[in-house]
Amino acid sequence: MSLRKILVLDGVTAVCRFRDDGVVMEAEGVLSQELMERLAKFAQWYRRMVSGNTDLLSLFTQMGGWSPSQGWIVQGEGMTVCSAGNLVCMFENAQGSLNQIMRALGEAAHE
Repeated sequence: MSLRKILVLDGVTAVCRFRDDGVVMEAEGVLSQELMERLAKFAQWYRRMVSGNTDLLSLFTQMGGWSPSQGWIVQGEGMTVCSAGNLVCMFENAQGSLNQIMRALGEAAHE
């Protein structure tokens, strides 16, 4: 799935694919190149943090299925940033469907 197919989903303002070191590979949306680069670095760092925390959750709860994590979501009052694999997306809460966007990110991340 191309980034443009994600960008046309309701509420999506930006989406980018990044490398494991946080460098932007491709980006679409209304953010400047500098903000896309910052978003990608944040997503790469946050993914690493979430991965470590899901490993701890599995260890402490002795429950399987948490690791490896499939993605993450940070939801603010008006905007949400979410990620799956090496893709990160920003969207407006009032316009977008979190389930639809996470599904699209998950599909695109595994292509």
